[in-house]
Amino acid sequence: MMKIGVYSNVQKDPTGDVKKRVYAAAEENKIAAEDFKAGVHYDFIVSIGGDGTILRVAKSCALSETPILGVNRGTVGFLTEIEPDELSAAMKRFIARDYVLERRALIDAQIRGKHYYALNDAVVQRSGGGRMISMEVRVNGERIDKFACDGYIACTPTGSTAYSLSSGGSVIGPNTPVIALTPISPHTLHARPIVVGSFEKISMKLFGERADVYIDGEKTDELENGDTVEVTGWDRSVSFVRFNNKSFYSRLLSKLNSWSESEN
Repeated sequence: MMKIGVYSNVQKDPTGDVKKRVYAAAEENKIAAEDFKAGVHYDFIVSIGGDGTILRVAKSCALSETPILGVNRGTVGFLTEIEPDELSAAMKRFIARDYVLERRALIDAQIRGKHYYALNDAVVQRSGGGRMISMEVRVNGERIDKFACDGYIACTPTGSTAYSLSSGGSVIGPNTPVIALTPISPHTLHARPIVVGSFEKISMKLFGERADVYIDGEKTDELENGDTVEVTGWDRSVSFVRFNNKSFYSRLLSKLNSWSESEN
């Protein structure tokens, strides 16, 4: 029997109504379902929420090679695939194997020997209300630049539509084997986003003020003067369930434009 894990963001589904609909649709199609537990084998994970909710389970799913079906209850939902009223049809398509899997790469950010995996980005950012920080960025040991800024972003193609885009970075197709480097509010006229190969070794070294490290939006570490975040990627990936033929680019236009439109 097929078995799925259900991960629900209570802030996005406060009444639990969508979660109940997942369980009902699973039972209707004779699929075993339980609340998601890290380390347990599932055929699929059903994530209820938005892209942020998916980020919370992505690393676990990458390690276990478990595909994710995102049920959209968020704002933009680049990574989600269906709306709650499509759950019954989705379960039937699970049973019929009528879907495709879309792989998205993760990057590996290493800090003092500890590894953090990110589906979107690894960000070094000034702490609290502190002054600007000074960052030196190197690729394969060669210095790219050094300047004062509010922070620096290393992101996957998936993360290129998130914080990096807001900071002036380019949108990158999800199957492009690169890592994008984007400065945050650099205090210089010449700093520009840079795109490098996915297997190149990136180092982001902090000088002066303290800074925080965020992995997929969650604070995971702190840096002192002289500390370095080393980033490389594409040795791990996570899979997303797709039911339609909608391309990344059409999804990009529909999601970003509808989200940014003001109501009449």
